[in-house]
Amino acid sequence: MTNLAQRVAAFAEEVQQTLEGVLPGDFHISSIQAKDAQRYILRVGDASAPHRARIPLLIDGEPLADLSITEHLSLDRTGTHLKTVKSDLRVFSRLERTPLLRLEYQFDMRSAPIAHWQVHAERGAFSHLLTRANHYRSMNARNPNALSSLHLPVGGERFRPCIEDVLQFLVADCGVDSKPGWRGVVERGRVAWRRRQLASSVRDAPTDAAHVLRDLGWTVNEPSHKPVENRGPLTTW
Repeated sequence: MTNLAQRVAAFAEEVQQTLEGVLPGDFHISSIQAKDAQRYILRVGDASAPHRARIPLLIDGEPLADLSITEHLSLDRTGTHLKTVKSDLRVFSRLERTPLLRLEYQFDMRSAPIAHWQVHAERGAFSHLLTRANHYRSMNARNPNALSSLHLPVGGERFRPCIEDVLQFLVADCGVDSKPGWRGVVERGRVAWRRRQLASSVRDAPTDAAHVLRDLGWTVNEPSHKPVENRGPLTTW
């Protein structure tokens, strides 16, 4: 098994344990190697199944909604650390096919914020604003007054929400069924996620990280080959 395959398998198990610790029901997280062989795709259901499965969201034991999760994983620019290159989390009502919410991320997105929420709901005042704006600026000719066409930015590559944030939203705000101790599972997963993102941010801006550590009293020696700052995550919308 390659280094990438091992890291993906470990991450898939981590996601599986988090979901099992929060949501009741029977589901399985699997990974499959993409055709380009440089990345793996993590998703709900059997990797060999032709159709993607979803995680049932229960309210008082009744399945009323579903959660779909897809993650495209590769190694970062150094070939050392696991990197999410694309992710898609969607919440569906069982009453219709259109998702209620979508949390999407794609590291090389050009036409929208690389991490964003899309909300499939409408409000008259917002639709009026969008219709007037598109009349003058032609921002979105296909759906000029649809709130679901907006991409709400959520912190870019490093500071975007994690799966644990979505799970807590579903339990705490939407009222879906959960398992005893779910909050502790969510918090442990969130800590692990934010520590990984913090480490990535340090690698993006090592000079700034060194300044902060020195201000805290640490001794930090500059390496002989100063690492190059990775400005992409710092500037991308």
